Amino acid sequence: MGETEGTITLKIIIIGMGVIFLLSLSLIVFFVIYQRRLLAQQKKHQKIASDYQKELLQTSILSQEEERTRIAKELHDDVGAMLTTTKLYFGQIIPELPPEELKEITDKTKVFLDDMIRSVRSISQDLRPVVLEKLGLIEAIQSLIQTLNDSGRIKVYFDNNTNNVVPKSKELNLYRIVQELITNTIKHAEASVIKIILKNEGDGLIILYEDDGKGIDQEMLLHKKGLGLKNIESRLSVLSGSMKFLKKNEGIKVEIRCM
Repeated sequence: MGETEGTITLKIIIIGMGVIFLLSLSLIVFFVIYQRRLLAQQKKHQKIASDYQKELLQTSILSQEEERTRIAKELHDDVGAMLTTTKLYFGQIIPELPPEELKEITDKTKVFLDDMIRSVRSISQDLRPVVLEKLGLIEAIQSLIQTLNDSGRIKVYFDNNTNNVVPKSKELNLYRIVQELITNTIKHAEASVIKIILKNEGDGLIILYEDDGKGIDQEMLLHKKGLGLKNIESRLSVLSGSMKFLKKNEGIKVEIRCM
């Protein structure tokens, strides 16, 4: 006996509901799996970002420790040695000393004191350049470039197209970034020319830096950045800035943006 029309319709409805149920279940399973994968990807990215921030912090700490070690060494080797020698000369001064010997000791002591003053000023200049403190970022960079050009070792061109005043709180980090880029060029690039351009884009500052040296390995930029580049990134993280290496046939070209 054949199935009635009502039975067939009921079966179709049941099958349809079953298909809808399976599709709904499949969508739920897909959504759950997708959410888990998305969460895992987010955690992975967060871990990468966290590891990167830790690396920048470690770089900053290492840089500070190296700076402290260098200053301690200069104070011990230069200033400490000169103070010890000056103390010995003072120890030779007695009331019975003939005038000519007294003058000789006094003159030598004066020379040592002058050398100590120069050493202390040099260390102080390294910690925070006087020209940066008194005149600002642009003048400090110009002074640094003038010193490099006077050395005859490398030619540096500087073009300042900025109109906005750089906040005092950002000046030292920006100065150190430029200084670090120049140091890297002199140490590693075997370049003869450096070009630096400063300009504004809205309220932001852009630093364009390039040299004609032997360039930089792209693999190193991705995986094996040196301490100098990590120092720059560490300072940029404080400034909420970014660094981008632009394509160039010879040497390097770097664009640094800071708000």
